[in-house]
Order: sequence, then C-alpha cells, then structure tokens
Amino acid sequence: KTLFWSSFLLAIIMSIWAIMAVEVLNPLMDDLANKQTWEDCPRCRRAFSSVFMANLTFFQTIVAGDSWGTIAVPVIEAHPY
Repeated sequence: KTLFWSSFLLAIIMSIWAIMAVEVLNPLMDDLANKQTWEDCPRCRRAFSSVFMANLTFFQTIVAGDSWGTIAVPVIEAHPY
C-alpha cells in the first residue's frame, strides 16, 4: 500500500515538473538543437517536446541516473539563468 502511494506521489510531482519543463525548457532545447549542439543525440531535441517526453526524460535522468550530462550541461552552459 505504501509503495503504491509513494509511486503515485512521485508520478504526480514528476508530471508537475514536466509541465513546467515543457513550457520553460522546450524553447531553449529547440534553440540549442538548431545550433547543432546535439549532433550525436537524436532524442535530445525532443526530450522536452511534450509532457510525456519530459516525464520520460526526468525518469531516465533522475530515477535511472542515465546520461544526465548529455542534456543538462549544454543547456546550463548556454542559458545559465
């Protein structure tokens, strides 16, 4: 019972952050993708293109710990604010 509610709460919180990421990060990602920042990463351009893709990206990077620097570091370097 506790595992269900903790998973449910995690999904809700990640979805809220995903909605904000689509609104804030997607234009920045498009800008960087147009500058050919991620030539070898086909998924990076669409990582925050929708709420589902943003949730998948957050799950991949936060929960699984997979390739955090591939997406985050170029965005932080280009737009440090």
